[in-house]
Amino acid sequence: MPHRHIAALSAALLGVACLAAPAAAATERAGTTQTPAAVPAAAPKLLKLGQSVRIKGEKGHQLRITPVGVYYHRPTAQYSTKPRNGYFLALAIRVTATSKADQMPLPYGSQWRVKQGKRTFTTSSGRAKQAPWVGRAQGAWVTVHPGSPEVVYEAFDVQVKGGTLEWSSPDGLYRWRIPAGNAGKATHEAVLDAIADYEGQ
Repeated sequence: MPHRHIAALSAALLGVACLAAPAAAATERAGTTQTPAAVPAAAPKLLKLGQSVRIKGEKGHQLRITPVGVYYHRPTAQYSTKPRNGYFLALAIRVTATSKADQMPLPYGSQWRVKQGKRTFTTSSGRAKQAPWVGRAQGAWVTVHPGSPEVVYEAFDVQVKGGTLEWSSPDGLYRWRIPAGNAGKATHEAVLDAIADYEGQ
């Protein structure tokens, strides 16, 4: 009789073990397929207008670029082209060649953009290419030589004043806070002359 109890107990324990084994295996399999949630990359530090970064120029030589001024313009002349979104924004960038002559990269692969809330504006957004200083003040096509920095201008058609300026390229992303008013007055002469010439003032 004792042998029967031992046999029955052994059979019961074996049954429990058999039931537990698949559950343990399933738990183990689930554990191997679960991966931790990806941690989003931190946004680059927000720089101030006037702070410089290094980039590669069109020919691959090092350039130091420094946003040094912004100027907002809403044309009033009757026949002037009006911005589609609200304001034309002139961005003045001081470009310095650190070793060999080069120029700013062409727009493909590298790009300026302005972010305002959930909207992003590039140099092609709205009527940016029709801003009054385009073609009248020097743009990014200018070749920059070592020891002779140049100030070039980009144009945007933006919704409001202020926001975040970004430079994006295969080498990285840089961000600056844009003032919500005209800044860098020393850089505006060329823009103001171009506006006066275009609007006949």
